[in-house]
Amino acid sequence: MPPLLGSPTDLTSSTSWWRLGGLVLLVPVVAFRERHLPLAWGVGAALSVINPWYSPALFAMSYLVGRRKTRERPVEMAIAVGVVAATVLTTGMKSGHLTTWLNTAPLLVGAVTAWLAGRHRHQRRELELAGWQRAQHLEREQQLSVDRARIRERASIAQDMHDQLGHDLTLIAMLAAALEVSPRLDEASRSTAGELRVNSAQAITRLGDIIGVLRVDASQEPAPSLREDVMSTVDRARTAGMLIDLKRRGLDLPAPRGVEEAVQRVVKEALTNAAKHAPGAEIQVLLERLTDLTRVTITNEAPDSPPQDTSGSGMGLVGLAERVRVLGGTLAVRPLDHGGFEVAAQLPHSGTNTAQFPGPAEAGGLPGAPVSVRARQRAEARVRRSLVAVVAVPVAATAAVAVLMIGYTSRTYESMTLDTDVYRGLRQGQKWEDLRSQLPGQQVNPRDAVRGPAIPAQASCRYYRADGGLFFMGSGVYRLCFKDGELVTKDELHEK
Repeated sequence: MPPLLGSPTDLTSSTSWWRLGGLVLLVPVVAFRERHLPLAWGVGAALSVINPWYSPALFAMSYLVGRRKTRERPVEMAIAVGVVAATVLTTGMKSGHLTTWLNTAPLLVGAVTAWLAGRHRHQRRELELAGWQRAQHLEREQQLSVDRARIRERASIAQDMHDQLGHDLTLIAMLAAALEVSPRLDEASRSTAGELRVNSAQAITRLGDIIGVLRVDASQEPAPSLREDVMSTVDRARTAGMLIDLKRRGLDLPAPRGVEEAVQRVVKEALTNAAKHAPGAEIQVLLERLTDLTRVTITNEAPDSPPQDTSGSGMGLVGLAERVRVLGGTLAVRPLDHGGFEVAAQLPHSGTNTAQFPGPAEAGGLPGAPVSVRARQRAEARVRRSLVAVVAVPVAATAAVAVLMIGYTSRTYESMTLDTDVYRGLRQGQKWEDLRSQLPGQQVNPRDAVRGPAIPAQASCRYYRADGGLFFMGSGVYRLCFKDGELVTKDELHEK
C-alpha cells in the first residue's frame, strides 16, 4: 500500500504501471517467504532501491532473515545479492551522479537495523527455550534424586531386616539341630526337628538372595575398624599385583566411625582408579592421624604404558566427594606435573557440615561447571552483544552516512558557488569563452530562485549560488544571461 499513498499527481500513465507492477510482484514474495526467504529479501531490496516507498518490505524481510534460523542456500543468496547490486548500479549510472547511490545508504542502515533486531529476537527466544529446558532438566534430576534416596533407604531397611531375621533364623536352626539329636524325643519328633532345621537354612539362603538383589551398593555394608579395613584393602590390592607403599604418621588414636568409613572409601576408590588408569605404577598411601583431624593422601606415578581400558561411569569420585563433604571435610583430586595423580582427603573428627548442597564444581573440588550453566552463560553473552549491536551499529552507520552526506553536499554546493568578487568583476560584453574558466562547473536549479527581471530575448541564462549562509543555504542566486556568446545581463536573485 505505501506506493499508492503518493501524490495523485505522481500517478501518471508513465509511472503508475510500475508501482502497480511492484505491488503485484510483492504478492508472491510474501506468499513464498517461508521457502525462499533470501530471494524474497532480494526482490524487496531491489524494489526499495527503485522506489523508497517499498522500503517497508525490505525492512520486514530483513527482520525475518535475522529472526529465522534458515539453512544455508548459497545459490539463492548469490541471486539476491546480484539482483540488488545490478539494480543499484543501473539506477546510479542512469542518474549520472552519486545521489542515487547515496540515497540507498538509509535503506542499508534500515535493513541492517531490522536484521539485528530480528537476530536479537532469535537469540532471546533461544535463551528462553534453554531456560525452560534447564528447568525441566532440574525437575527431572530432583525427582531422580528423590527416587534414589528412597531406594537407598529401602535397601538399608532391607539390610537391617536381613541382619535381624538372619540372626533369628540362625538361632531357630540351632535349636532345631539340638532337638534333632536330643535323646528325650521320639523318632517322629526328631524327624520334625530335622525338617525345621532344613527349612530354616533354606529360608536364610533365600533371604540372603533377596537382600542381595535389593542392595544398592556393597559399600553400604558395615565396615570394620580403620586398621583392619585399610590394611585389608591394601593387602587385597597387593595380592592383585599392585605396588603400594603404606605409611602412617601421627597419633595412634581411634577416629569416629564415619571418618573411618570415609578414609577406607577414599583409599579404595583411589586404588581402583590407579589400577584402571595407571596399571603397573607405584602407589604411595600416607595416613596421618592428628588429635582432631585425619588426612589421607594417595599418589600414583605416571604409568609405564597407556591403559587398555578406561571405561567407567565417573561417579565414584563424585559420590566420594559427597561423603567427605557431609562429614565436614574436603577432597582434592588433581593431576601431577610428572604425569601422576593425587587424591587427598581431610576429615575432621568433631565436625558436621552445615553448608548448603554444593554444585558439581564445589563438591570435592571437582572441576567444571554443568554444561547447561556454561551454555546459558554463553547464550546470555551473545544476547548482550546482540543488544549492543542493535543500538551501536545503527548509530555508527547513521553517523557515517551523515558525515558522507554532509561532505558530499558541501562539495556539491561548493561546485555551484560563484565568488562574490568574481561576480562583481563581470562586465557586459565579455565572451563566454573568456569567463568559462572563472565560473563554477555546476549550476543550481532555476526553480530555487524567485522570479527576477525579465530574461533578454534569445538569451540563455546560467544560475550560480552566491556566497554565504549556513552550509551555503539561505544565500542568494546569481543569474548570468548570455546572447551570441556574450554576457548581456547579470542579476542577483533571492532564494525561495
